[in-house]
Amino acid sequence: MPMSKAFPQIGQHLFIGLASTELTPANRRLLNTVRPGGVVLFARNVESAAQLRDFCGAIQREFPFRPLVAIDQENGRVNRLRDIIGEIPTIPQLKRSGVLDKVEDFGRMIGHWLHQLRIDVNFAPVLDLELFDEKTDNALRERCWGRTADEVIHWAGAFLDAMERENVTACPKHFPGLGGATLDSHENPATITRSREQILHEDALPYATWIRRLDMIMVGHGHYPAFDGPKPVPASVSRNVMTKLLRGQMGYAGLILTDDMEMGAIAQLGSLEDAVVEACRAGADVILVCHSAEKALAAHEALMKAAEQGRIAAQRLRESAQRIARFHTEWIAHRTT
Repeated sequence: MPMSKAFPQIGQHLFIGLASTELTPANRRLLNTVRPGGVVLFARNVESAAQLRDFCGAIQREFPFRPLVAIDQENGRVNRLRDIIGEIPTIPQLKRSGVLDKVEDFGRMIGHWLHQLRIDVNFAPVLDLELFDEKTDNALRERCWGRTADEVIHWAGAFLDAMERENVTACPKHFPGLGGATLDSHENPATITRSREQILHEDALPYATWIRRLDMIMVGHGHYPAFDGPKPVPASVSRNVMTKLLRGQMGYAGLILTDDMEMGAIAQLGSLEDAVVEACRAGADVILVCHSAEKALAAHEALMKAAEQGRIAAQRLRESAQRIARFHTEWIAHRTT
């Protein structure tokens, strides 16, 4: 039996990026081949509010499947919509007054814009603790909501609640916490040497606080010797982190997403195809491949072959597909105009 017929919905386990501001013939071919669960937007996809709304609407309407549309829209440091909404406050600016209302207003504003633009999911807030000094180049400066779990729960929680009231799904990141990293996982493998107790009771505490209400959690590419030993195993391909810790110990029932598998932390450790398959085997429901059409196609082919050959258990795929379907029916069906 051809692989596409044996596993017709394997692409729902991928979120991919597109290279333009409209649905070109090449984009349509890519989407129809992969049939992804979602499309991730970047600044390269944004020209104007009208253009982006039309683009998102076309992605959501023109295919027999309904991809989610996702974006990273955090704050002044990470602002994909700058060409539409202009500059927005940074987290230090939002926290300076000490007034929670300002953060709630900011969350509502971000949620309102995203909903009006037909964007379903925001890869935010960052829940990493600011455990590093200003000289550390780990790509998290001005993206963290606090130095302690209590601070993050207080401030990021206000943003998350306000944004979701505007009918946008939050996807907090980067589980179980990248705050202890000294390197940028966009470029290099990053090892976090915090103890198991520190991770459970500090780094992962914001996730534990909201574990029953979160529909999505993004797992980062940090390596945690406390869970996986000395050999560099990114959390995004770690069964110990995703299945044993997040699902088993913490009782999480929503969707697990990986960070972008085209990042250097993954590329330096082996092939994209192997990493995508291992992420799925380890417990990820959705795997991000955000920049290259060729790599999105390669990831799709790798998942298809692994499923056909039994290297990904059929039960694992069924359970994951059920979670994805449940999200669509329980969230998207009654929140999207």
